[in-house]
Amino acid sequence: MGDLQTLHTQAKRLTLTIRAGLERLETAEQNARAIVPSGLAADLQQQIQQLQRLSGELDAVWRMQSLREPAAKRDIWKRKVEQVAEETDALRMGLDRFSHRQQRRQVEEQQRRELLERRIGAGSPVVDVDAEARAARHVHNSKRVLEEAYETGVGIVGSMAGQRERLKATHRKVLDVLNAVGLSDSVLRLAERRQRLDKLLVYGGMLVTLLLVGLLYWWWKR
Repeated sequence: MGDLQTLHTQAKRLTLTIRAGLERLETAEQNARAIVPSGLAADLQQQIQQLQRLSGELDAVWRMQSLREPAAKRDIWKRKVEQVAEETDALRMGLDRFSHRQQRRQVEEQQRRELLERRIGAGSPVVDVDAEARAARHVHNSKRVLEEAYETGVGIVGSMAGQRERLKATHRKVLDVLNAVGLSDSVLRLAERRQRLDKLLVYGGMLVTLLLVGLLYWWWKR
């Protein structure tokens, strides 16, 4: 068991080495073309185990020597020992996360190969899984656009219904004014016919809009 300074220096050097190795693994994970030496993850696992032993020795030596050190120096070394332990845990968790992602990718790749083998064995044509995924995304986006168009059509119909109510209120006001000024019945009948025509136009527009939106939505849903 060495002294505090020697153990701390060894631990910091090993920490930098492990961190550089993890960065290489993560770079290779993000870029499929990156070349990573085989067995790097296993080497990093051994180095982390060595760092854990150094961290334990560092803590033990610090506890033995702290009784003979001044309070200020003892606090400084306490912080250094804790920092090595924290870095060790962080590096170990980083490697564990990478290993978990690697295992998950291997399982997904194995499942994909088994799926293709079953299709080939059953006489089915080989299906490009990536192409199917892209097609599914395209269908989903198209469906979302149609749903947005349908909601827009519903909003237009609601707006037209509101306009119809406003026309009715305006018509009543006009009738009240006409009655007040004593106009003839022929003018009143003319106003009523205009109201019926406006009503037919509003309902016809609503029906045509709903039919168009419904047909488009039905055609894309097939």
